[in-house]
Amino acid sequence: MSLEFINSLGTVTTVVIVAATAIAALVQLRHLRAGNQINAMISIGDKFQGLPFTDALELVNAKLATALDDPTFRSYVVAVNRGPSVPNVDAQYVEVRRAAVLVGNTYEELGILVKNGIVDKTLFLDRYCGVTIGAWHRLENFTAFIREVTADSGIWENFELLTVMSEDFLRESPSTYPRSIRRLQLSNPWPVPPLPATA
Repeated sequence: MSLEFINSLGTVTTVVIVAATAIAALVQLRHLRAGNQINAMISIGDKFQGLPFTDALELVNAKLATALDDPTFRSYVVAVNRGPSVPNVDAQYVEVRRAAVLVGNTYEELGILVKNGIVDKTLFLDRYCGVTIGAWHRLENFTAFIREVTADSGIWENFELLTVMSEDFLRESPSTYPRSIRRLQLSNPWPVPPLPATA
């Protein structure tokens, strides 16, 4: 064997080893990213199922719309946002406002994570697009009021972005069930009252 052949063989071997190492690194990075996404989705699920969030969402669902109809509540919200003094109001109104802020801020943070690719957009939307849209509609009037009170259209804009992405996702994929896989046939044994008529 010539020295030239041995040098060439050494170079080819080095290239093969470097290429194999690079491929292994890419596979490992892919697994790390998948693991990070799994952890992120589990953390989001834990947040949504945690008592502080579920209690806040329940309060928003039950009492925010009625509170917004009351001028006392709206004056309180204005005072909280404009300061310097905040009037004493029924403790229930304080809790309703806190609950609305907690729910809105939670979705705002998630919107930031999805927008910046920290949480995979498709994974998040596949799982949470419906609840995101529902939360936005429950907080829509409150958000509009706060934005006008503060003259800041940036309040919860990442929540808004997440809602728009969710609506677009649902429009493009009303069902994420794979078309090529059969569905199970379900049969409900109980009577169901008719849906209320829409105006």
